[in-house]
Amino acid sequence: MEITIKDILLNIEQNTLQSFESLKINTGTVCQKITSMYQDIEQDTVFILKDSANADYYAQCAYQMNPLLIITDVTPAIFSHHETSTPIIYINDFPEVANNLVKLFYTPAIDNMKFIAVTGTNGKTTTTHMIANLLTKLGEKVAIIGTMGVYDCNYNKLSFNHTTQTTPMYFEMAEIINYFYKKEYNYIVYEATSIALDQRRTDFIHNDLAVFTNFSPEHLDYHGNIEDYLSAKLRLADLSSLNLINFDTAEYHSIMEDHRHFSEYQDIYYQYKVSHNEINFVVDESQFVVTPNFKGHHNYINLATSIFALHKLNYDMKQLTEAAIMIDPPLHRFQIIEINNYMIILDFAHTSSAIEASINNALNYSENIGRDLNAMVTGIGLRGFDKIKRTVSNLPKGINKLMLAAEQVGFVEPETIISVMIQNLPSSYKTYDVLKSSSRKEGISGLLYATDKEKEIILLTGINEPQNYKGKKYGHDDQDYINKLLSYLH
Repeated sequence: MEITIKDILLNIEQNTLQSFESLKINTGTVCQKITSMYQDIEQDTVFILKDSANADYYAQCAYQMNPLLIITDVTPAIFSHHETSTPIIYINDFPEVANNLVKLFYTPAIDNMKFIAVTGTNGKTTTTHMIANLLTKLGEKVAIIGTMGVYDCNYNKLSFNHTTQTTPMYFEMAEIINYFYKKEYNYIVYEATSIALDQRRTDFIHNDLAVFTNFSPEHLDYHGNIEDYLSAKLRLADLSSLNLINFDTAEYHSIMEDHRHFSEYQDIYYQYKVSHNEINFVVDESQFVVTPNFKGHHNYINLATSIFALHKLNYDMKQLTEAAIMIDPPLHRFQIIEINNYMIILDFAHTSSAIEASINNALNYSENIGRDLNAMVTGIGLRGFDKIKRTVSNLPKGINKLMLAAEQVGFVEPETIISVMIQNLPSSYKTYDVLKSSSRKEGISGLLYATDKEKEIILLTGINEPQNYKGKKYGHDDQDYINKLLSYLH
């Protein structure tokens, strides 16, 4: 179906701040594409620009790409100093306009796909991937969208332009959905962050199921307070036909719509108990046991959540438990690797509660194999000092050698991050015994050199991705770096 400028103007008419008669544009012109990324402007493209600190710069870049039309919620006075022949429409509700335009351009794809959204403070990525992998084992054609990127049904990572990590912006998300619709996929499983929900980025999607994993303080630098953070999470319930909640999280009780929810501690419809090597399930008094082919208490919790999610969508429990023993967790989610006889656990944990859980899991694992645990914990400059303080102050006892390092520092000096970490260490850790490094790479190399590979194992927490430092991004992968580092020694 061809969409004209007239169709677009009629679609957004109730949210515009000016008369269309003043526009010097042929309303019969066919629009081939709509985007919020100036880099994606092509011939006959409409550009929709959200107000931000960089809006002026993005507008200048867009002018050079010659879009048909710019739609924006930026104050008109900001653009008054620009000379451009591109018509500009000013609007009063960016999310409303963006969602309506997504529906105008992508309704067939949106209406013909099934969606599962996963939210929560921790576990979104792992749960999303496990749900998708289980569905794949059951014969469905599934795509994944989240922190690790976009994956097809063969678990190949695809290249899509992303301006926002984890949950893409309105039109980016819609284009990904449209891509998989044309490939005749059944499901998209995606991570729904609190920030994306607050910005109404996925309001155009009606989910078959929303999964609520857990809840603890996070992203307060954006939301301002815990109440607004929770409110953003709970928005997902209104966008979904069914909700599956972690009953052990009291904050989610308000969105219970039926009795089919899960708990590790209470007698409800879905129950689970995690031991060192297996998960015991009780589903409406029927019992099942799964022995996964991976480790990690929190991985087991996420697998249990994934199984319950699909059972709530009427998949057979026996088939789900059979599929569960064949799947792997996503990369770097309590991934145990051995390199040159070093045993190393890679875990992407980067929130206070996730790091605490990861260390406790690693302590249990190291005890079971008769070794001591050395761990690296990082302070992340991009997330603010409150998060750094909370992360360090909640460190469990028992780490044999603790490495504190700075990563993703942005424009914060690494020494400042390390200083804040030292000041907030629990009393169980003596400052003079703690190892310190100004970067993730230095922290890894320092911990390797300090480790007795016969008696100790290593846990690396934090964001194992390219590092942001003073406006530049530097490539990095823990496993590749460790391989290179140890190859120099042999």
